Amino acid sequence: MSRHVQGQLELLSQIVEEISGELALEPLLRRILERACSLLDADDGAIGLYSPQHNAIQTAATYGRPLQNAYSYVYPGQGLVGHVLKTGAPICIRYGDLPNPLDNEHPDKNVMGVPIHLHGKLVGVFCVAAWREGFLEDGNQALLRLIARHAAISIDNASRYSREQRRSFRFELIANVAALSASGTDLETLLQRVTDATHETLSYPSVDIALIDPDDENALVIRFRGGRSKQNRQEARLPITAGIMGACVRTRATQLVNDVLQDPRYVAPTETPTFGAELAIPIQYGDEVLGVLNVEGEGPFDELDSSSLEIVAEYLATAIINDRLHTRSRQVAVLEERQRLARDLHDSITQLMASMNLICQSLGEAWRRDPLEGRRLVGRLGELSQLAFGELRGMLAELKPDAAHNARAGELEDLPSELRRLLRAMVPTPVRLEFEVVDYRPQIARHEEAILRVCQEAVSNAVRHASARRIDMSIKLGETELHVSISDDGCGMPKNPTPGMGLRNMRGRLQELGGKLRITGRRPQGTSIIARLPRSDRAE
Repeated sequence: MSRHVQGQLELLSQIVEEISGELALEPLLRRILERACSLLDADDGAIGLYSPQHNAIQTAATYGRPLQNAYSYVYPGQGLVGHVLKTGAPICIRYGDLPNPLDNEHPDKNVMGVPIHLHGKLVGVFCVAAWREGFLEDGNQALLRLIARHAAISIDNASRYSREQRRSFRFELIANVAALSASGTDLETLLQRVTDATHETLSYPSVDIALIDPDDENALVIRFRGGRSKQNRQEARLPITAGIMGACVRTRATQLVNDVLQDPRYVAPTETPTFGAELAIPIQYGDEVLGVLNVEGEGPFDELDSSSLEIVAEYLATAIINDRLHTRSRQVAVLEERQRLARDLHDSITQLMASMNLICQSLGEAWRRDPLEGRRLVGRLGELSQLAFGELRGMLAELKPDAAHNARAGELEDLPSELRRLLRAMVPTPVRLEFEVVDYRPQIARHEEAILRVCQEAVSNAVRHASARRIDMSIKLGETELHVSISDDGCGMPKNPTPGMGLRNMRGRLQELGGKLRITGRRPQGTSIIARLPRSDRAE
C-alpha cells in the first residue's frame, strides 16, 4: 500500500470519527465538506440536501466558494447538482461537457458529483471540483462515494437530533407563552413579549402580530413586531382583501407558502426586506378571526412550524377575549357603581333636600304668623342639613381606597333610633307620625340600610305627593323575616302609576337581598306599603 493511499485511509478514518460525534447539521456538513476537499485535494465543493416538497436540491454547505446561493433550489437537469438529481448516478466530467452547465466561466474545471443515499432514498448531493490534472481518476470518485455513504448516516443522525431540538424549542415557546398568558400582564405587553419570544426562541427572522381593526373589520393593523420587522416601528394597515395574511383572515385557515414569489397573493412589503417563505396563522376564537400571527424567513416552513404556532395563536386568542371581558367587566362595574351612587343620592340626600325645600317654602309665612314657630322650623332646617351633610360624608368615605377594608363602616348604631330621628326631622308639624317597633334585633348592615331607605322614600312620598296628615309605621321581627309596614291617609296613588326612580329603588333594594315590596291602596283613602326581608341578625 502506497504512502498516499495509506494517508488517505487515515484521513478518511479521522473524518468518520469526527463526523460521528457532531449532531448539529450545519457544522456537520461544513466539517464533512472541508475534510473531503482536503482528502481529495479539491479546490472547492458543496453539499446540497434534497427537498421532496420541491423535488430540488437546496445548498446547505460550501467550501472554497461563497455561500451566495444558500437556501436557493437547484432543479433536475440544472448544472452538476441538477444532473446528479436527474440521473441519480455519480458523474466525473469536465464542467463544460455537462448537458446544461449553469456557469460558463469555468468550462475546463474538473467536477465530480455523487448522490447521497440512505436506505435507498436520496438525501442530498455531494459535489467537489478542482483544476488539477488527474482529479477525475476512478480512485477519487470511489473515495467520494465512500465519504458520501458515511455522510448519509451522519446527516440522518443530525437530522433526527435537529427534529428533536426543533420540537424542544417549540415546546419551550408554548410553555413561555402559557406562562405569559397566566401572568396577568396587560394585553399589549403580552402580545409584544410573545412576538419577541417567537423570534428569539425559534429564530424566525421576522415575526408580526396583526389584529383586526375594531373600527374596520376589513383591515389588519400590525403593531407588534419581532426580528427584522421590528426595525420598522410604524403601525401598518393591511386590507384583508389582499396578501397572504389577508387570505389567512378570509379563509380562517393557516397559509404556508415556501416560495412567496410564486404565489400570486403575495404582496411585497416596502419597508422590510422580502423573505422567501411566509407562514400566516389565524388568531381565532370560535368563528371570529381576531388577527394573524405571521412569520417570515428563508424557510422552508413545515407542519411542525404551523402546528406549534397554531397553539400559540390559541393562547393569544384566549388572551384577547379575556381582555375584552375584563374591559367589559370594568365598564359594567363602573356603571353599577354610578347607578348605586345615583340611587343612594336619590334615596337619602334628595329626600332630605326635598324636606328642606318644603320648610323653606313655609318659613316666611310661619315667621310672620308666629316667630316661635319660625325659630322651630329653622331648627328643623338645621337638623335636616346636618343629616344631609352626614349622608354626604358617609358616601365620600365609601369612595376612599381603603373603604372596602372597614367591614363595619356601613352599620347603623341603632336602626329604630336612626329612623325616628330622620323621619321626625323630615315630617312637617301638621303631619302625625306613629312609630312602633316589636321584638327588633340589629340586622346586618345591608338589610338595615335597605329598610332605612325604603322608609325614608315612603314617608317622603306620603308628605310630598299624597298630602298625608297621618303616617303609621311599624317594624316587626319574626322568626324568619323582618316585616315593615308604612301606611298613610293621603290621596293615594293613581290607577295606572308610572313608577319613578324612588319606587324602582325601593323594589330593587329589597329584591337584591331576597325581599319583596307590596304597594296597595287603603280605604277610604291612602296608601299601604309592606316590605319584607329575610331575617339576618347581626353577629354579636
